[in-house]
Amino acid sequence: MGTQEKMEREINLQELFWNILLGWRSIICFGLIFALLLGGVKYAKDMRSYRAAQNAKLEQKEQELTEEEKQQIADAGELMARINEYEKYMNTSKLMEIDPYEKNIVTLRYRIKSDYTFNYTKDNQKDYTDDVVTAYANYAGGGEMTRKIIEGAKLDIDQEDLCELESVWGNDTFVNIEFTYPEKEKLEDISKVIKAQMSQKEEEFQSIGSHTLILQSEYQNVVVDSNLAERRNTIATNVANIKTQLDNMKTNMSEQQLELLEKEESKDTKKKEEKPAAVKPGFSLKYAVLGGIFGVFLICIWIVCKMLFTARLQNSEEIRSLYGVRMLGEVAVESEKDRFLSVIDKKLLAVKNRRKKKLSQEQQIKLVSANIALSCRQQGVDCIYITGSEYEKIDAKAADMLRQELSAQNLQIKEGENIFYDAKSLQEGMEVGNLLFVEQTNCSIYDEISNELNLAKEQNGNILGIVVFV
Repeated sequence: MGTQEKMEREINLQELFWNILLGWRSIICFGLIFALLLGGVKYAKDMRSYRAAQNAKLEQKEQELTEEEKQQIADAGELMARINEYEKYMNTSKLMEIDPYEKNIVTLRYRIKSDYTFNYTKDNQKDYTDDVVTAYANYAGGGEMTRKIIEGAKLDIDQEDLCELESVWGNDTFVNIEFTYPEKEKLEDISKVIKAQMSQKEEEFQSIGSHTLILQSEYQNVVVDSNLAERRNTIATNVANIKTQLDNMKTNMSEQQLELLEKEESKDTKKKEEKPAAVKPGFSLKYAVLGGIFGVFLICIWIVCKMLFTARLQNSEEIRSLYGVRMLGEVAVESEKDRFLSVIDKKLLAVKNRRKKKLSQEQQIKLVSANIALSCRQQGVDCIYITGSEYEKIDAKAADMLRQELSAQNLQIKEGENIFYDAKSLQEGMEVGNLLFVEQTNCSIYDEISNELNLAKEQNGNILGIVVFV
């Protein structure tokens, strides 16, 4: 019996088409990736060109100006910076949120009762009362107190801004603390924190001199703050005057100066120019589409090349066309896990196999087993040896069902690994003499199938046929 020569595969165009179609996940992914990639590269390139052109144009305009004109732009820029500072202060300062004609305040008045006495019969000692008063006043108006107030009263404010809301002064044996805040309900919490902190400091300040800290009075009131009203008016007047100066300067500026000034203003305020010199580039839909088409084309080429140059069995029909061996049937192997949107795969396979009658895996195995049993009876065979080029890798569930069904057909079953590589399997297979090969698509290798078939023929083994798991 002659050995099987290697043969060139014929590509089935219909099978190639379905392979591409079933690779729809890769096609979509590559299409999106290349669409974003090419579109993003185009956008980045256009943006760099746009910025370079803008900067070059501004530099050219700056070079065309005289030193006096450049100084005018610098002076105008300083005025705009001052306006921005005033407006930022007016918008962010808690003090500016307070109505000067209805200002809510809380006032705490402390008295320091000193234990200092003057005794003529003993050495004179300096009166330390003023030092104690100064210590309390400094602490009440210092950073430690403001930090404690912010934490204790849970205020949304910085220490610098909080200092504007507090007034502390001491005279004789009294320390006065006055506090205001835009939210009236917070004044009670502020007052509690101040009293707690002042009480804690009483023991510490005993080192200056023996004394007693007494809270003389505490009250909340609504007052009119003429100083705050005047301060608000002063800021508003300053802003108006600066804007008038800026407008006067702009009237004497050329178009080039105004454009450069506007560019400088947009940098400071982080706003877009009202009249850009060029259209700012955007994401190109055209290049995104071209990138998507290129990505789809690339993955389709990859699928075609993968099918053309693959070393693994692609379909059951190749058993007849390449090896000239009887195919005893094929069994569909069920996937162990469902892939993402596997329902689409099922629909595509249903369309692909619409002309074939759909059988369950159990029905397919029964049909294959009956075909094998009939062939064995015709040849007077009651014992067969099952092997394959990748027998240890084929679907275990389908292989077990096939063995059970063949045993039910009163056939003795023996099995082993690839007879081309495993000496024990070769010896056992030749002793039985009747070989049934089981191969699996996308698993079994063309050359390995050819090697085991040639070896079986050289050893005068009876090849019953091949069953293909797909």
